[in-house]
Amino acid sequence: MASQARKSGNQTGHCAALSLHSIPKLIDIPPGRKCTVLLKNTFIHLPRVGKVTERELWESGVHTWDDFIAAESLAPRVDGQRDYLKSLIAESQSKLDEKNARYFNSCLPSRDMWRLYADFRTNAAFLDIETTGLSPETGYITVVGVLDSEGYSSYVYDENLEELREAMEKYDLVVTFNGTSFDLPYVEHHYGRMFQDMAHIDLRYALRRAGYSGGLKSIEARLGVGRPSSLTALSGYDAVVLWGQWTQGDYKARETLIRYNAEDVASLPALAEIAYNRLSERLPILCPRLAPLHRHDIDLPYHEDVIERVTAIRKPSRLLA
Repeated sequence: MASQARKSGNQTGHCAALSLHSIPKLIDIPPGRKCTVLLKNTFIHLPRVGKVTERELWESGVHTWDDFIAAESLAPRVDGQRDYLKSLIAESQSKLDEKNARYFNSCLPSRDMWRLYADFRTNAAFLDIETTGLSPETGYITVVGVLDSEGYSSYVYDENLEELREAMEKYDLVVTFNGTSFDLPYVEHHYGRMFQDMAHIDLRYALRRAGYSGGLKSIEARLGVGRPSSLTALSGYDAVVLWGQWTQGDYKARETLIRYNAEDVASLPALAEIAYNRLSERLPILCPRLAPLHRHDIDLPYHEDVIERVTAIRKPSRLLA
């Protein structure tokens, strides 16, 4: 079974007060028609519907999928294929009712995948990996951390990492930071395809669109989201060193590495909420802010003396971002 930390509790201070970006002029939506689920106000997953056409639909009073199906006419760009698009909207509603994230993953533009978050976050896997190197051709995975609605689980090389595939089958959505380029291809290189039936939100790109660029730890620091101060000193290279010390029998290094990985995933729900709220604020429809998910305490042990020892021997030229 996966190594787990399943203790309930709230992480306090998970995000700092945020200043709002300028918001475009809101479309006048009648009382009682406020957006409650953003995906049902989304049309850019339809053929020939981009940002401009979606806005034209909203401005014409077509705010929801129900509005679209009931409309006798649509924006000029798409009115000629009205019946066909209505059938796709009906299909979209059916797929949403089924919680079929794969369907939306295949038709939503990748830059707008964040719109899925509110509907699928309760069955999401927040995932991060530790490895022995940047390339899956020469390195291997040491730890995969997964945070879900029940808490944190670790999957460890030569212990239980082979269980990861089965564990991932229950999720609709996987959320990562830089997973498009690193985590997911690395996992599938070594263990075969296992994410094809899920949607994927890469927070690196969603947060960049929301105005936050840089590495995970720097964004955490800017937003007041994150880990105990001593753990912020560790880097990806340090994780490699910790793994090496662990393989030499240092169990304190093992505990510190797993806690380091747990902190990498612990901040992802709060960062996803910030990205979702910031980006939805920029849309010309009234969408309520997404309330935080329940936070689980990450109370796994780590060791200050191990952190001091590892950071003291760090080789800056070999740091992994």
